This record gives sequence, structure tokens and C-alpha cells, in this order.
Amino acid sequence: MGDGAAVSARAGRGARWFAVATVVYSLVLALCAVVLPVDLALAVLRVSLSGGLLGGGGLCLWAASRQRGVERLWRALMGAMLLGGALIGALVLLGNLGTERAIPTPKNDVLLVAPVLPWLCGLAGLLLYPADPYDIGLRGRDALPGRRWHLVAALDSLIVTGALALIAWMVLLNRALGAGSQSSTIYYFISTGIGQTLVVAVILIAAFRRPRRPLGLLLLGVGELAFALSTLASLYSAIHGLGDSRPVLNLGMAVGPLLIAGATLLPPAPTPPAAGAEGPLVDETADTGARRRWWHAALPYVPLPVAAAVTLTHLPRQLGIPREVWALLALFLLALIRQMITMADNTNLVTRVEEDRLAMRRQAFHDPLTGLANRALFADRLAQALARRARAPSRLALLYCDLDDFKHINDALGHAAGDELLRVTAARLLGAVRGSDTVARLGGDEFAILLEPLTDDPEQISRRLGDAIRAPIIVADSECTVLASLGLVVVEPDSGPISPEALLHRADVAMYTAKANAAGTLTIYGPELLGPRSPSALRSALGAALSGDRAGGTLDVDYRPIVDLASRVTVAHEARLTWTHPDLGPVQPSRLVVVARSAGLIPALDSQLLRAACGHAAALRGQAGGPMPVHVVISAERFADESTTREVLEALDVTGTSPRELVLGVEATSQAPDLAAAARELEHLRALGMSISLAHLGRYDTSLSALRVLPADIVVLDSSFTEVVVGSRHEPRTAVLLNALLTAVRQLGLTVVAAGVNDEAAAARVRELGCALASGHLFGGVRTERSCRPAVRG
Repeated sequence: MGDGAAVSARAGRGARWFAVATVVYSLVLALCAVVLPVDLALAVLRVSLSGGLLGGGGLCLWAASRQRGVERLWRALMGAMLLGGALIGALVLLGNLGTERAIPTPKNDVLLVAPVLPWLCGLAGLLLYPADPYDIGLRGRDALPGRRWHLVAALDSLIVTGALALIAWMVLLNRALGAGSQSSTIYYFISTGIGQTLVVAVILIAAFRRPRRPLGLLLLGVGELAFALSTLASLYSAIHGLGDSRPVLNLGMAVGPLLIAGATLLPPAPTPPAAGAEGPLVDETADTGARRRWWHAALPYVPLPVAAAVTLTHLPRQLGIPREVWALLALFLLALIRQMITMADNTNLVTRVEEDRLAMRRQAFHDPLTGLANRALFADRLAQALARRARAPSRLALLYCDLDDFKHINDALGHAAGDELLRVTAARLLGAVRGSDTVARLGGDEFAILLEPLTDDPEQISRRLGDAIRAPIIVADSECTVLASLGLVVVEPDSGPISPEALLHRADVAMYTAKANAAGTLTIYGPELLGPRSPSALRSALGAALSGDRAGGTLDVDYRPIVDLASRVTVAHEARLTWTHPDLGPVQPSRLVVVARSAGLIPALDSQLLRAACGHAAALRGQAGGPMPVHVVISAERFADESTTREVLEALDVTGTSPRELVLGVEATSQAPDLAAAARELEHLRALGMSISLAHLGRYDTSLSALRVLPADIVVLDSSFTEVVVGSRHEPRTAVLLNALLTAVRQLGLTVVAAGVNDEAAAARVRELGCALASGHLFGGVRTERSCRPAVRG
């Protein structure tokens, strides 16, 4: 735990012990006031009053010496108020030696108004008490209290207290003044007004500000209220000639200073949030803000009509008001009405401005589609969480989430369905976490969840969130099941400092590792993920290899022969892109596709493969004495774009290759957003003399509807399908299905190529099934060429 946290903890323990001592002290005084004789009780109260003022003031100054800035200033001012009160009380006491009053009456007229000086210190201390405006989250630290707030709060306190004092003067004090007790009555009246002013100031701060330490303001308010009630009791006794026959009513004068001192002993208030932080705004809407401003604007005017009414009902009988005074009061009333109208206009204007600011702030810090926090707000929340962890080490976790099937659903069902999927996913994530956690949409189909404070097993929480996303959903009248790749990073209390950027990077690395492993999996971050196998490192290496930088490895093209099973003559070559990593060696084709897709390099790799294959076909023409087609496989979704057609034609033109020497294989047909659009582009290429093949028939991402939609000439059985019907994996039921499928394909007039034929038994079996062509290890080695060295027509 840091030094600041340790100091705050010690201060909190000291304040608690002082509170216990104050309660015990108050009970003892109350017992003395009730049990002891009146004269002895008065003596005890007189000593406790002086001791409370001196001790409370000293504690306030001691607490101020341990603080800085405004925290020191308001504590020092409260101490000055108490010590000033002790000094005035001592001077008054010297002039009343031998009397029986617990609170003596000053004999000097100067001392009658002397309490005003300590009161000014107390009022200044209250106005400087750390409290923030309600819209600090909207305007940031620049909106902290300034001169305007201090002036308005002081005027409001004076207006309210002055109106109440005027009422009391007109209703009660004339009788007391006529009874000959002017000095004591005026003294108690001034003391009561001072106490009421400070109590009103506390109420204004509590009602219209956000005190950073509410308990401290409560203690100040109770202490000032105890003082005001005691002086009010003394005023009541003076008016009715009761003297000090009830000492218990003066306990507040002895206990109040200790309560004020207890407030100064509390730890410093936490710093206000930075601009853009959302905390202070989450529990106040524009409507509640408008009501708060109306009450704040109207509060000083509420007691004025009452005071005016009391004045009008009492003055005529006693003094007689001339017509000019009535006219002046009427003008005052009109001015008051005019001011209220102006106030109403200003309040409505401020309300509209704040509503606009709230809307703009929500747009700036929230995702408009899902209502979740956006990247900016999430970064701020993460920074605040890490700052809290730096002060008091604790455990937190960050979960990065990416929807695996979002693009397919968005393309297949439309953007409206994709938006609905994102909204449902956001709602599910919010419903599966606590209110203290933060869920954000970082863009596209990526979400982040900040778990802070972390009390449960983060892996279990992450799997629960994955299950929530995986639940079936109805979008565009279709039931979909979406998987999410999850990356989790946990920060332990002893993990040391970490920046928000580094934490987000670790979660991103874990998420992409999960995506590379398998859809819908969870990966927990570890140092081993930052090696050459990390997704970010692989993406960087692949980009370097694509640009020809050997630091990223080499990109090559393997050309595998396609053989006529009857004559065993090579009739075509199949081109496949391979990547050899400098540290990992050959990278699996499936992993290469995942890395390329996450890096957005699929189009560039397809372009390299097309040019290299066309150059190879041109070279084969000269070697074989005639054209030998080369098969190139490209994802079906790319053919929905006319740019792919232009790339194919450009590769043919650059390498001087005939369209008849290129066979375009189409894969992943089930993931294509618009097979009909792809079919139109392929039909255009086929009209130029190019052959079209349906690749990987039998794989999970190849739909049978492609046989009906696409203008295919050739069908290539996936190697996994071939393995099922031959060798040790022979499955009779699958063989029956395959036989029926091949019969239908032959009736369509399509040529069938069996991939993955690795021995003579497999070759014989697929030939029995009606496959005319085959590829596999049985038919010779692989010819490899650098993909970045295509043959170019001179």
C-alpha cells in the first residue's frame, strides 16, 4: 500500500477514536447537566464550553498543519472560528465574574457584535469545503468552485437568515426589548443568527453541490446546528425570563466545537474526476438537474414573501406606515416578480444548454448503436482503475471479445441484421457482469470488458460471457449461433505497474491467439504469447514477407500435379501459396489464412498467387509443347467484387497467359454474401475461355447450392471427404452418400478431381467411384517457386 493510502488509513482510524471519545464526553456532560445541581451544572458547562472551543480549535489547526492547499485552508479557518469564539467568550466571562450564567452576556457593546469576526472565518471555511458541481463530469476540473459560487452561497445564506431574523425581530423581540433585557437578547439574537447562517450554508452545500467527503460536511452541519440550537434556547430563555434554569439546553455549545474538530480530522477528500469521466453524471438526468437548479434559484426568495407579510401585518399598528412606504413595498414586490420571471428564463436556458451538453457528451463517450461505452470512455475508465490500483494494489482483469461469425451474418443477412446482432450481444454482455464492471464496444464486432474490482474467478466469468454470446439468436427471421474469440489478461496485486496501452495490447494478443486456435475459444494471456507465435508478430512477419523482406520469412508457391487416373498423365497443376517463417518454419495453410485474414492481406496474397500461377502456366506451355492449365483457388466472397475480375485479367495480360491456361477454383461458398453476384463475374471469365472449378466439395464451408448457382466445369473433392471412403477411415454410409453425389455431378457433365490420393488403393477406389482425375502424394513431388518472382511478358 502506498504512503498516501497509509496516511489516509491512519487518519481514518484517528477520526474513529475521536468520534468515540466525543460520544462518551457528550453523554457525561448530559448526565452532569441532569443530575448535578443547577449551579454546579452551570460551572461544569462553563468550563466545558471554554475547553471545547480551545480544544476543538487546537485540533483544527493541528489537522490543518498536516494538509496542503484548500484542505489546509478550510481546516485552518474552522480552527480560527473556534479559537476566536473562545477569545470572545473569555472576554465576556471576565466581565461577568460572579454571575450564574452558563453563557454570560457581554457588558461592552463592542463585544455584542464581536462574534461576527469568527463567523466570517467559519463561513469562509464552509464555502471552501471540498465540493464539486453536479456537472463536473461534463466540464471537468475547470468547473470546480470559484468566486461566483462563494458569493452566491454567502448571499443566499444571508438572505435566508436575514429573512428569518426579520420575522423573529417583528414577532418576538419587541416584547423582550420592552422587558428591559435588551443586552442579553441582542447578544443571543446575534449568536443565533450567526449559527443559522452557518447551518444554511451547510444545507446549501449539501443540496446543490457534491461534497467529496459527505461525512465531514455532516459533522460540520451537526456541530453548527448544535451551536444554533443552544443559542436559540438561550434566546428563548431571555425572552421569557427563564434564566439558565435548564443547563441541558446549553450542551450544544460544548459539544458543537468537538464535532467541528472531528470533521477536520477525517482523511482528505479524493480528487475530482478528470474531464470526460462519467462517474458524477450517472445518477442525475437533465430533469433532476433542472429541478435542482430551480430550487437553487428560488431558495433565497422563498422566505422573503413571508418576511414581507409579517412586516406588513405588524408595522401598521406600531409605527404607522405612510403611503410612500407602501408604494416602496409595492415596487419591491414588482421587482421581485420581475426577477422571478428573469430567473425562470435563465433557468430554462441553462436547462436546455445542459441537455444539449449531456447529449453531446453521451455521443462523444458512448457507442450510438449499442449504448455501451466507446473506446475513449473505456480508455479513461481503464486509466482510472489502474490509478486506483497504483494507490491500493488490487486485482483486476480485462477481457477482449471478437465475434467470429459476424462478417458472414452481416453479409448474408444484411447490415440491419448485423446491427441487431451487435445490440443483442451488448445487452447479453451487460446482463452477465456486475454494475461496477465496464462493457465497451471498441469498434466493429470487438468488445472489451473491464472487471474491477475482481473478486471471482476471471476464467469462469469469461466462459460465462462466451456462453451468453453463444446462445441462439433470431435476426432477420433466421436463427443464428455466433461464437466469440476471447482474450483474457489478469493483473495481480503484485504484478507491478502497467500502462493502459500495454494492458490492451496483451488482451488483444490473447484474443487473436484464441482466434488462430479455433473459433469460440478463450486464451489467457501469458508471456509466451509475445514470442514469434503471437498473432501480432505473425501479422507483422507475414506483411514483411509479402513485401519481400526476408526477416518475415519467404512466400512460395507449390505446384502439385493433377493426373488422369486412366493414363497417369499430368494434365494440370494446382498452385498453393506457402509461407516459411524464419523461426517457426513452414506455417500450416489454415493458420496462414487466419493470419492473413486478421491482417487484411488476403487480397494481396491472392494477387501474388494469381500472377505467379499465370507465369507458371506460360512457362509450362513452352516446356510441355502445349497449354497445361494451372488451378488457383480463391474465396467465393472475393468474386462478388468486380475488382477481383480485373485482377485476374491483369495477371493474364501481364504474364501473357491465355484464359484457357487458368482454372479458377472457388472455395468457402457458404460464407459468400451474394453467390449470384459471384456467379455473374465468374460467367464473364468463363465466357473468355477460362474454366471454373468448385473447390473443396465436402468441406464444412462449401455449400451444395453452389453446384446450382455457379457456372462450374470441374468439381474437386476435399481430401477429408476422400479419406472417409478409403483406407482405415472407410465409412459405408458416407460412401453411399458420396456415390450419390458423384452420380449427380456426372449427370451435370462436370469433371471430378479427387484430392488427397496418397496410395494405389485410394487411386483405385476413387476411380471406381467415377473420379477421372486425382491429386496427392502418389503422383510425385512438389515443384516450388517464389511467389514474388512471376514470369512477366516482355
